[in-house]
Amino acid sequence: MKKLLFLGAGGVGGYFGARLIEAGVDVSFLVRPARAALLVDQGLTIRSPHGDLNLAVRCVTRETVRPEYDLVLLAPKACDLDDALDSIAPAVGPGTFVMPFLNGLAHMDAIDARFGAQRVLGGVAHVAAVLDADGSVRQLNPVHALIAGGRDAATQRAAAEFVALCAPASFDATVSADIVATLWEKWTFLATLAGITTLMQGSIGEVMDTTLGESLVRRMYTECLSAAERSGRPVPDAAQGKALRMLTQRGSSFTASMLRDLQAGLRTEHDHVLGDLVKRAQGHGVDTPLLAAAHAHLQVLASRRREPPSGK
Repeated sequence: MKKLLFLGAGGVGGYFGARLIEAGVDVSFLVRPARAALLVDQGLTIRSPHGDLNLAVRCVTRETVRPEYDLVLLAPKACDLDDALDSIAPAVGPGTFVMPFLNGLAHMDAIDARFGAQRVLGGVAHVAAVLDADGSVRQLNPVHALIAGGRDAATQRAAAEFVALCAPASFDATVSADIVATLWEKWTFLATLAGITTLMQGSIGEVMDTTLGESLVRRMYTECLSAAERSGRPVPDAAQGKALRMLTQRGSSFTASMLRDLQAGLRTEHDHVLGDLVKRAQGHGVDTPLLAAAHAHLQVLASRRREPPSGK
């Protein structure tokens, strides 16, 4: 595995792509023409607790991309997934693997249907990074890790090759022995984080400062864990403990990117992260009142944003 293509150069793709370029890996970015022009002119800038970067990068567009890559990596919002798959389709050749970094699990079915499960890896990205107005990528805290894995022998080998390629880079990269279980671990954690911070419109620290905040966080996480267990993917005790320490840390400024999207007036992944989990839970007879309330709250706000302004 030698040539990588990242769809987009935003918070996830821009950050990890830049760190791989810094380590000498052959990386290109598939971006829109205006973004390509900016990157060619100014380079890709990363502002990070681990050190700032400004790198010259190779860019291709939807019109110029060719099927010459070993691995295509993508981290779009779930609501943009269909367009993302259309964009990367010309880059996917007979020997190309595809690795998404999305939350939840529904996206795996969509990508399998488009390209075939035999070429789809699973990926989990742990990074809080945003694309600033000047086009630079800003990392919000020191965490930066990728987890990759396959669902059969061939895709697991490809995942291991990718992680080996990441070895010289400054972020953490590991191979998961069971990537679906790893996706469930992150999903249950993220659904709780997104659910509680959007429902309460505040950080974990602010929620914990309320009278029943900790109880609500723990109850919502228990709902998510029950959905995972009844789906045949119980989350290990060690992972639960780590998640709860982050979800109940007093004084924490931690929020979900879903809350930041909501506050910025952007579309959110509430159906993909919260709604799909509620649906799966219901299918197994698991009651999830707090998770359902968080999802309904975001559905109302999304509907309100779509309404045309009332006339006088």
